Amino acid sequence: MEKISSSGECPRQFKPIIQRALYKTSVDVTGKHISGLLLIKTLPDSSIRIAFTNEMGFSFFDFGFLPGDAFKVYHIIPQMDKKAVIKTLRKDFELVLFRNMPENNRITLQDSSLIYHGFPQTKGVNYYITDIGCSRLVKMQRASKRKPVAEAFMYLNSDSVPDSIFIRHLNFNFSIQLRKI
Repeated sequence: MEKISSSGECPRQFKPIIQRALYKTSVDVTGKHISGLLLIKTLPDSSIRIAFTNEMGFSFFDFGFLPGDAFKVYHIIPQMDKKAVIKTLRKDFELVLFRNMPENNRITLQDSSLIYHGFPQTKGVNYYITDIGCSRLVKMQRASKRKPVAEAFMYLNSDSVPDSIFIRHLNFNFSIQLRKI
């Protein structure tokens, strides 16, 4: 891959614009399966709330992405209330919601058929991978210094609300599938 210069607008055109979306959700982690409904809602103050419940209304978690880079856990069940779990879920949703994309600290790399738009994070880099013409988002990837650790695929409809989202971790058995209802 070679380093190139490009506008930061290319990956931003694929940013989902979600006012309110409900997803049928399936989570598989190290042999355990959880399913339910995940609600993503943008509030008037531009914060984003993400709540995951089962079909009967039992809440697994309720997170808030506040203006700026702030994050708040409003509720989480004790079995999931682990620092590593919360941090992993936060980073997964930040990747999919295109958060923490500073324009002044951007890396753009190109190989024979793809462009990697990289945005350094506290640890690692979030990559938004597009085709050469920037007409299609191929995938999103979170990487450490050495290798990819998670990848996400998002299929947008005409109104910039994803029809489906798939997140999978490459270093342990953890995946999240979202299908819009």
